[in-house]
Amino acid sequence: MTNETAFSYKQGFSFLHRCPAWVKILLLPSISLSIFYLPPYFALVLIALQTLVSFVLRFTVREQARELKAVFYYAVFLILVKTIGSLAASFSAGSLSSLELSTFPQTVIIFLISEKETWLLLLKLFCIIQTASLIFKTSTSLQIREGLEAMELAVRKCLHLKPLVDGRPNAPVAQAVSLFICFIPQVSKNWQQAERAWKARGGRKSLRMFIVLLPVFFSVGMKQAYNSARAISARTIIMAFS
Repeated sequence: MTNETAFSYKQGFSFLHRCPAWVKILLLPSISLSIFYLPPYFALVLIALQTLVSFVLRFTVREQARELKAVFYYAVFLILVKTIGSLAASFSAGSLSSLELSTFPQTVIIFLISEKETWLLLLKLFCIIQTASLIFKTSTSLQIREGLEAMELAVRKCLHLKPLVDGRPNAPVAQAVSLFICFIPQVSKNWQQAERAWKARGGRKSLRMFIVLLPVFFSVGMKQAYNSARAISARTIIMAFS
């Protein structure tokens, strides 16, 4: 079940799997900034390269597309809003008052083709999500936490801050960030479980499914976050008295 959720780790022994997590974490913002500031050809080449690497690592098409669904849904929503807004502005200006019904689909297609900046934005988002997906697929949650702690301890040492408290590594920022990051696969797992439970009871994928499942989905997530907070508090108390 965990292996079928978005941003979940897949066991392997490749170079990316053996690469230290802190190196991959540092590369993610660097690559993301490069994607946005360099020409779109860079994103296209990187997408092709990352897709090739994913196949070499034996990630199936389904596993590669699982995380990219969010970009697809965002694209549909963004294009729909832009199309409705543009048509509404044209109607209010009176430029579409004499438009024939037969030419309406052509007008919409021409408008979508002219949205060059929107397509470039979606292309860059696609590339960034693909990069993050490779990092999650080749790094366990423990490796991510240890990588963040190593980075914070190095920064504390350079700034002459206390890297140790009572002989233990002091990296509260890394612990908080790693906890947040590791909740991303858990959120995907919760939604997968809710959706499967809905379909097991004969439900269909429709608007009603989202209306019924979203409150349950948020309730389960809040409960898990509360339990995690209590576990961290208990661990902190135990460590303080040990």
